[in-house]
Amino acid sequence: MVLSAAVARGADSQVLVREARLPDWALSAGYGMISSQYAIRLWEIAEWALVDPHVALAIAGQHQRGDLSLHDYLFATAATLRDGLDANGEFLHLVTNNSRWQVMTETDRDVTYSYEHFERAHRGIELGAQFGLALFCTRARQATGMPVVPVQVGFAQRAPRSHLAVVEAFGTRRVDFDQPVNTLTFRKADLNMPLRGSDPVLAGILRQYAATLGTQAPLTWYRQFHALLADSLTDVPTLDSMARRMVMSPRSLQRHLAEHGTSWRAELEQARRRQAEQSRSRSQPTMATLARQLGYSDARSASRALRRWAADDDGRHHQAVT
Repeated sequence: MVLSAAVARGADSQVLVREARLPDWALSAGYGMISSQYAIRLWEIAEWALVDPHVALAIAGQHQRGDLSLHDYLFATAATLRDGLDANGEFLHLVTNNSRWQVMTETDRDVTYSYEHFERAHRGIELGAQFGLALFCTRARQATGMPVVPVQVGFAQRAPRSHLAVVEAFGTRRVDFDQPVNTLTFRKADLNMPLRGSDPVLAGILRQYAATLGTQAPLTWYRQFHALLADSLTDVPTLDSMARRMVMSPRSLQRHLAEHGTSWRAELEQARRRQAEQSRSRSQPTMATLARQLGYSDARSASRALRRWAADDDGRHHQAVT
């Protein structure tokens, strides 16, 4: 999302990718959470490439529902603005595992939310915080159809030379810097406003689904390889085809696997074995069906593989007993 938004504002995608040291496999990962170090670095490079210290605020202001996938819809389908903000706090781990959004204080008139980062403060973290706070305001305005203005904004960073862009982004001059934590304060009357896209049934379904995802571990090269390999089994994957999917040469793929103490043949064998166990636990597929699911050319090849795996299991069991 950050990369696409920066490119749309005129940055060179190749420069951003190179300077942020984004690995090719991460760019081909689709929806998945990679280490936050890449996003933090990307914010810094985007600011430098666009020569814009307020790039995070600008990108947040242009945010469209769906840019952050499920997280956006958990907000948009909630009943009220407060429900949407609460849902985003509860499921913030779907988009980042280094931050927390929660209610800090509440009075009869307003509610203050804190937005904390768990990493050492530096420029990338500051830009990420600017984006996060501005994003919640953008979502509030889009979802309610009203010019929602926070009562107060607090940043855990030094004050910039000019506050104009910050004031314009949030719509208030009550912006404080050098605070213990980043905060947004909303009037309770605003928090009680209904959202235009409110859908109680869909919101319940989305929350149930989001709850099954849990906290995602950062996507690594090895995890991405396993995911793509499992997804490719029915296409009868080869070393060359997997290398293309991982955006690298076959030799590089072999080298990466060797660094993990494995090989292409061993990984393919294990992927087929895992798929066979999953398929047979759900139903009793015919050998022909199982062969297609495992990427074998015929049922006889699948049958031989099953016998070989069974023999391996028997051998390990006998060794353990002995």
